[in-house]
Amino acid sequence: MNFDLTDEQKMLVDTARRYVREKCGLEARRGASQGPDGFSREHWANFTDMGWLALTVPEDVGGLGGSSMDVALLMEQLGESLVAEPLVDTAILGVALIARSDNAALRTALLQDIAAGQCITALAHVEGEGRFEYDTPVTTRAVRSGSGWMLNGVKQRVFHGNSADCLLVTANLADDGGFGAFGIPDFSVFAIPRSTAGITIDSYELIDGTRAADITLQDVTLDADAILLQPGAAWPALEEALDRAILAATAAALGSMEAVMAMTAEYIKTRVQYGKPLSTFQALQHRMAEMFIEADQVRSILYRALAATEAGDACQRRRAVSAAKTLATRAGHFIAGQGIQLHGGIGVTEEYAVGRHFKAMLAFDKRFGDASFHLTRTRQEKLPVPGRAHS
Repeated sequence: MNFDLTDEQKMLVDTARRYVREKCGLEARRGASQGPDGFSREHWANFTDMGWLALTVPEDVGGLGGSSMDVALLMEQLGESLVAEPLVDTAILGVALIARSDNAALRTALLQDIAAGQCITALAHVEGEGRFEYDTPVTTRAVRSGSGWMLNGVKQRVFHGNSADCLLVTANLADDGGFGAFGIPDFSVFAIPRSTAGITIDSYELIDGTRAADITLQDVTLDADAILLQPGAAWPALEEALDRAILAATAAALGSMEAVMAMTAEYIKTRVQYGKPLSTFQALQHRMAEMFIEADQVRSILYRALAATEAGDACQRRRAVSAAKTLATRAGHFIAGQGIQLHGGIGVTEEYAVGRHFKAMLAFDKRFGDASFHLTRTRQEKLPVPGRAHS
């Protein structure tokens, strides 16, 4: 995999860097987090205009067909300013899942709406007995109702579920606990408009200022063509989509680490103790060097995971993605924590960005499986069956 940036990639990086530094300051982020969505609809419209929502959409439906590297370059810049818009959930996870559908009409309509900024998607998969998206047993049921389907179940921790236009809901078509032959996950994925009758949404704020929701589906009636992915195809598609979402989130976390290091370096250059700037003290220079090394290791392992993903080997991708998530979580905690330590009391105030970066790292750790889960996953030939084997 060639990591030299093309002219288009350099333009993408420059555009994203300029945008976040001009329009995505801390005050704007704080204001957006207090709204009902937890993010800015104005930013979302601007993302559409700049083509970021179409970046991963396949070319056969009018998208840009961008690579995993393109996504990482964009997300690193957005992570610098803790951009909270549901780009990962919609343009990465949602697009990757929808693009694998054999329901041509639904696939085309959803992907084109996403690229046009007219559809925010949210994955509704985790249930009460599951810790993460990878290991949750699916008990939501879909049964035949006339020529269509009727769904009943409860989904938890649906990120941006209160703002989504379309919910991507996993459900069983048979009373088998969501498992087919040999214990392989065998659920389906339905595309359901959020406004559909029978859907109840309980929204709440997360530690990083974004929002999630618990969603109850009670006798939700759907047309026959609402199935996005059939049993047998849904689990491999979801697993790959989750891996791609982790790569995007890891790139954003790397951008966050870079931002913490930059603001910390600037602070210790200007803060004076004992008549000298803090930056002249050797112990603090060593801390900054350690932070740099941690971030550089994250960049290296992220690029390895990007290469494995582009290579197309599922086993190699799983291990590389989980290794990147594990190391990035550790490094993120260290860098953000050291940033707070070197800032002192100001670092934990709402008015200063370094504390928000620390909260973002806590949220990054728990999304899509924590470091402990992914450390175990790096050692496995294949993923444990959800609900049957826990790390």
